Amino acid sequence: MLRIGIAGIGYIAETYIKLQAERKIKGCVICAICSRNREHMQEVQSRYKLDNAELYTDYGVMLDSGRIDAVLICTPHRMHIKMAREALDRGIHALVEKPVGVCIDEGEELLHTVHLHPELTAGVLYCRRTSKAYGELRRMISGGELGAIKRVNWLITNLYRTQAYHSSQAWKGTWKGEGGGLLLTQVSHQMDLLVWLMGMPGQVQGFCGYGIEREIEVENEVLLQMWYPGNTTVQFIASSREFPGTNRIEISGSKGQVILENDRDMMYRKLTLDEREYSRTTDEVYGSIPYVEETKRFDDADNSVQQAAIVNNFIQAVRGRENVLCPVEEALKSLELINGAYLSSWREQAVRFPLNSREYKEEWEKRCNEKEGNDKQCHNR
Repeated sequence: MLRIGIAGIGYIAETYIKLQAERKIKGCVICAICSRNREHMQEVQSRYKLDNAELYTDYGVMLDSGRIDAVLICTPHRMHIKMAREALDRGIHALVEKPVGVCIDEGEELLHTVHLHPELTAGVLYCRRTSKAYGELRRMISGGELGAIKRVNWLITNLYRTQAYHSSQAWKGTWKGEGGGLLLTQVSHQMDLLVWLMGMPGQVQGFCGYGIEREIEVENEVLLQMWYPGNTTVQFIASSREFPGTNRIEISGSKGQVILENDRDMMYRKLTLDEREYSRTTDEVYGSIPYVEETKRFDDADNSVQQAAIVNNFIQAVRGRENVLCPVEEALKSLELINGAYLSSWREQAVRFPLNSREYKEEWEKRCNEKEGNDKQCHNR
């Protein structure tokens, strides 16, 4: 049995603890929990009957205890990279909650640490990669079933968050505490999937709405325009202030169109002739290509199913039986895309990749320091 330690004891950590208690996560035992809030740790320990789990208020002490083989890091975003590096440097496998970090320069430091320890397993909890529906989309794209990809549209507005959500913890909704907003937190999964499906764009133009109808510093409304080689464009629209909202990705290729709604309902319109060939050979001014329509419904869209699956994958990867579904190197790609989208929004111009990580860090720190300066001025008055 893999001996696991849990770092952080908030909502997401308790989700994984519950899944393990229900035996949906298998092949591991929780041997340690670490948090600054001992009382809450004791409550969780009692609730899930974790009698053999040692409680720690010091992360380093837990890592040095000899009680764990791997750590599941569920702390605020800005702590992820530092804590993952500390674990790996002590010979402990690390599984990090998304996003992998806040700024791409720190992510590059983590990747260096990962390369120093090839005997260890490190991964990121981008659980949507376990989805059968997105796995099917990836297969269709990479296998050429859709032909040359012309356009991708993703509308994801069913991520509703109230003011109470943003106010539940002091670090949320702030540049310094959370590192970002909608892109880094709520649609981080979709940004990862986008890169997993399509790879990195050549450039991005980002338009972000900051603190719309919510008392937060960060964005809760996003529109991204991305350009890829080969005349492929991607539009990504997201919001966390709409209800009930929509989750719909539409991919148009030269051989057909596929639409996925709510992570489970797929419609595929397969052209009888590649559009490029039809356009070259037809005498029709407008034209119409016959197509066959197919529908599929996937049964694993439930979040808890995918959360259990990504942890089970990590456990199997530690044992050498599977590859990690989301290694650190791949998680850093979506972080770079997110950083680029922010930088584009702040500068009001398109940003090209690869991103200059130093320039981004400087601009991001300005946002953190601006808030600190305003708070000090208010206090002095």
